[in-house]
Amino acid sequence: MTYIQYIMKNSRRGFFRTSTINKYKIPIPKKSLQKLDRTSSPAHVFLLRNAIDFIAPQNTPVLAAKGGIVTFVKDDSNIGGPYPSFWDSTNFIIIKHSNGEYSRYDHLEYHSAKVKVGQKVRAGLEIAKIGMTGYTYIPHLHFQVFVIRGYNFFTDIDTLEVKKFN
Repeated sequence: MTYIQYIMKNSRRGFFRTSTINKYKIPIPKKSLQKLDRTSSPAHVFLLRNAIDFIAPQNTPVLAAKGGIVTFVKDDSNIGGPYPSFWDSTNFIIIKHSNGEYSRYDHLEYHSAKVKVGQKVRAGLEIAKIGMTGYTYIPHLHFQVFVIRGYNFFTDIDTLEVKKFN
């Protein structure tokens, strides 16, 4: 059985929860939001099916959507484009929250990270800026909340649905 088959089989059984426990704030200033997009990205399938894109201008501040501990920061890429070959070029930050959920913020501007691994952050703190790194064709923040379902921090995840924001 493949990993995808395993996830789909157990999701149908109700083994995995599908929505967040935590409440999250919008991860950019509301005045900068041009559009919230849950459906049109070709990358938002399978394990990323509940990811959300916040369409906003480049260099818009990215805010921690919930307090927690920064567990990963990548901000050394200065390339991006509209092809899947750019997938691994995204700059991103991951924050772990107290109940085991993680939030991830992608397509960050080159060298814009304002936080470090191990740093405790509060909701609303500016952590970076929106950029054009990775697989993207317009400036936006890719945001997802996930839980880890196995051993690999990047592939053994399930992205949870954030039904509404505070």
